[in-house]
Amino acid sequence: MLIKYNLDDKGTGHVFERKELHVMENSKYQRIEISDVDILGRVLVLDNIIQLSELDCDRYHESFAHIPMACVAEPRRALILGGGDGILAKELLKYPGLVIDMVDIDERVCELSKEHLSSLHQNSFESERLNLYYQDALSFCEQCEELYDVIYADITDPHPNSPSASLLSDSAIETYKSLMNPDGIFVSQTDNIQIAPEHSAGVQKKLSEHFDMTGDYSIVALTLSSIFSFVWASDIVSVEPSKKYVECNWLNKKRAKFCFDLIDNALGQNK
Repeated sequence: MLIKYNLDDKGTGHVFERKELHVMENSKYQRIEISDVDILGRVLVLDNIIQLSELDCDRYHESFAHIPMACVAEPRRALILGGGDGILAKELLKYPGLVIDMVDIDERVCELSKEHLSSLHQNSFESERLNLYYQDALSFCEQCEELYDVIYADITDPHPNSPSASLLSDSAIETYKSLMNPDGIFVSQTDNIQIAPEHSAGVQKKLSEHFDMTGDYSIVALTLSSIFSFVWASDIVSVEPSKKYVECNWLNKKRAKFCFDLIDNALGQNK
């Protein structure tokens, strides 16, 4: 069966053949689907937007996790906002001794991911170094007393009706900053830069009003229908390609440099 999956809240989409439906249910917050589709393999879909796929799982989560974390000399603690599929946590568990706090409002996403996405998250939920909280991410942060080396916003695209709509406001950013070490890094996924360029630009502009340094990097992923961006911010650390990364399936020094060059080379002005 051919299924149209959305890429934004305006009706833009792409079509894949669904080969097998494993889960289709409505949680308190969103509609959850887990399916096997042609080309992409196993996918997690929230409100009819594909969040991740077996095909692009490594390039997305390895780039998201390790490009900023490689800039931290001795990482001790990280915070994931969202990330209920457990895959970003799996990547961060590669750092010995790193403690991870993960906050996802939708317990059903986590429970269904445990059951149906184990080949992708490799049972990260069972790690003693992962603390999982089922609550609103901003409420958690307002009550939190920890300090973090990196805070990851692995949230659904914050469209007006999304559970994530309030998580990138000015007040929220100030709350996150209060939980960061002086040399800490904040990084957020910022959507497909060709379909929703205003999102990446808007987040980077907003972050620049709160941090001394900001920047972006990106990947190419069929799952996300071309160029998908990440925006980072820090007061002290400049996030740049590292000379060394933890062991990865996709990310390496050459590909990290590609991630930083991609937006300008693909979409920049012809000079």
